[in-house]
Amino acid sequence: MEKFMNVLMEVKVSLAEQSGKLDNLLDMKEKINETYDIAKGARNKNKELEKDIQELKESIEKKADVEDVKKEVKRREDLLTNVPAWGAVLISLAGFLINYLIN
Repeated sequence: MEKFMNVLMEVKVSLAEQSGKLDNLLDMKEKINETYDIAKGARNKNKELEKDIQELKESIEKKADVEDVKKEVKRREDLLTNVPAWGAVLISLAGFLINYLIN
């Protein structure tokens, strides 16, 4: 009977140790789930940041350089310079058509 009680006590101690280990594992499961959620959020944020970086790179590549700006300014100045000449041509053409249609 004494041996049986000793074995029973050893089983009880072993069961208590296993129970403690199981509690530790269950506590770690919550921490692992929290860590997983944090890692998943970081991965999603990383993807968003990579997209933003790509958009910034594309916008930098599309940015006009000084030569392009100078050409556009020159083109607009030339257009404004030629407006009076085109206006005169249109007025002359209108006058010619009016004289032709009246006679």
